[in-house]
Amino acid sequence: MSTATLHRRRCYLVRHGHVDYFAPDGQPLDPRSVPLSGLGVDQVRQLAQVLAPIGFDRALCSDYPRARQTAELLLGDRPLELQACAQLREVRAGRLRDIAPGQLQQQVSYAYDSFADPEGCFMGGERWSDFDSRILARFEQVLAEPDWQHLMLVSHDAVNRLLLGWALGGARGCAAALEQDNACLNIIDIDMQGGRILRRFVRVVNLTPYDLPKASQRQTVMERIHAQLAPLAEQRP
Repeated sequence: MSTATLHRRRCYLVRHGHVDYFAPDGQPLDPRSVPLSGLGVDQVRQLAQVLAPIGFDRALCSDYPRARQTAELLLGDRPLELQACAQLREVRAGRLRDIAPGQLQQQVSYAYDSFADPEGCFMGGERWSDFDSRILARFEQVLAEPDWQHLMLVSHDAVNRLLLGWALGGARGCAAALEQDNACLNIIDIDMQGGRILRRFVRVVNLTPYDLPKASQRQTVMERIHAQLAPLAEQRP
């Protein structure tokens, strides 16, 4: 039996705050460059109050502006380097104009239904199997680092779903049910011994300090996006 010391690490997994994915005229914006909206900044600041007592010793985020801004607001004046990582980018969608109008609701509102399908992809774009590989490869690299105990990881909806699914046993199928609202907090504890992962415990899922009872959030993340895309599809020639 191994005599290596058991270490329980904690990952504070956060989704970025609200952004406007559509211009005032309804046209979609490039999701790779959109910043936090004013609402998103307010959401993140409320989460920052909850996390104020936490002494993070590792901070990682997606390199998209909305994730970096969220992480910077959460870190505040902590003297800790924030590492932005392209591997933690959101799953890549295909071209929306390639989705037939009659398939829009299924492809967008229920985009996560194919999460467990080995051949599935996200809205005609990145294959889930490829997405799984790049996210878990980066996360496992972080877990292999020996010198942290409290990790703040700020990323995106599908990224968080995948990591929560991993923590719950590794099945991608359950990830489709793990809704991730803007500026939400998830907490995962990970027992490690001699570089090996022994146990995973999910302590918090999708906590939103600005709306604890989810009173204003009856639609899913993807249903809200579909509601904004549907009028554009109707305008196609």
